Amino acid sequence: MKKVIAVMLIITGIALMAYPKLKEFYYDQRQAQLIEAWEESMKILERQDPDEVPEARESPGADEEAARARERRERYIQQNMEGTLRIDKINLNMPILKGATEKNLLISVSSLTGTAGPGEVGNYCIAGHRCRTTGRHFNKLDRLEKGDSITVTTKDAVYSYEVFESLVVRPEETWVLMPEGNERLITLITCDYSEEPSLRLIVRGRLVAGEKLKG
Repeated sequence: MKKVIAVMLIITGIALMAYPKLKEFYYDQRQAQLIEAWEESMKILERQDPDEVPEARESPGADEEAARARERRERYIQQNMEGTLRIDKINLNMPILKGATEKNLLISVSSLTGTAGPGEVGNYCIAGHRCRTTGRHFNKLDRLEKGDSITVTTKDAVYSYEVFESLVVRPEETWVLMPEGNERLITLITCDYSEEPSLRLIVRGRLVAGEKLKG
């Protein structure tokens, strides 16, 4: 019995010594994933412009193919949507798609893989095209100021964030993706055409309220 206890103590000691290194490895891996997702989404934002792809519109003369295309698009959104993003100040209300892929960003705003989810501890990061057409996607994001409201609604809850910071960063400044202690943050990301497309316009908010929806 004493030998068993001794072995258990040795194993426990080894585990305790290894824990900090394992923890560092986990966070290093997670940070690398975040940076990879950031870099890929930023490349897409730079080379892709939704304004160049006309959206399907309802009209009496719409042919069957156009109708089927709309149905496929709507079905895709429903299957890949994790919530909606509403910003009343800039009259924005859009679905949030999972993963900032080329296809998703062409359709709507999209969350970055590896970041926190809506309302969670961490940093919920959402990327979107700036668009040159007034009012489309994140075209008016630069109008947000400290104290403005951002609302994310999922199938289970409504989360209200308050803007506390708006800034422009360079592509390598990936710190804007990182969590900060036990804070529940949201970070909105787009290009900054006022200076140069390679710069990023960042709007950051902090969770101020969360309400579960009744089933």
